[in-house]
Formats: sequence, structure tokens, C-alpha cells
Amino acid sequence: MARPIRKTQATTLKMTPEVRDLWERCSAEENRSLTNMFEVMVLEHAKKLNITPSTTTTTTLPAPHEKNIKN
Repeated sequence: MARPIRKTQATTLKMTPEVRDLWERCSAEENRSLTNMFEVMVLEHAKKLNITPSTTTTTTLPAPHEKNIKN
């Protein structure tokens, strides 16, 4: 069975030291990476506003056990 692979994009953010500190403290409190904490915060805020992603980009790759199978 094929498994979807999500492509990621690098993004640069500029923020005040106070906001950066809060971001780091929030992620530490929930034992999350900064990236994961940012994604969670954006998704939760979008949900409050009833906004859904306009597009989803996924690539399908064969499952590891299917790589060596030839038809």
C-alpha cells in the first residue's frame, strides 16, 4: 500500500524577543518542537476562524516493502 509523503517548505519569521520567548516556553511546556508548536497554534487559530487549507500537496511513494516488487 502506498503512503502519502507531505512536502514541507522552509519559512523565515521575524518576531520580537518577547514573542519568541513565549513561543519557546509554550513549546517546552507541551514538550513540542518549535516547528510543531507553531503548526499547532496556526491550525487551532484557523479552526477558530473556520478556515481550511485551500490546497494540500502530497506525494505518494511506495511503502518500504513494495520497493523491490517488480510486476
